[in-house]
Amino acid sequence: MPARVSPTLRVLLEIRDELRTHRAILEHHGELLEHHGQRLDGLERAHREGEVRVATELIAVAKAVTDVKELLRSRLDDRDRIDEIDRRVSILERRAS
Repeated sequence: MPARVSPTLRVLLEIRDELRTHRAILEHHGELLEHHGQRLDGLERAHREGEVRVATELIAVAKAVTDVKELLRSRLDDRDRIDEIDRRVSILERRAS
């Protein structure tokens, strides 16, 4: 016949079982937190790498804009010179006629 368990011992056994359950749940949550932490680290690294790529491309675009601006400026200078030459040729043509 099983020995009779005192109410105090029964409560202590229930507390022990609850603690085991909670410990298992906490361990599982710890594993989940570690996994999520690793994923966040990966996302942060990818974000930083993306920022570096965007900054690098932005620098390249700024240089291209500067190059185009300089090209347009030189073309405008050429146009002004051509307009001046056309004006002078017109004056000479009028004098020659």
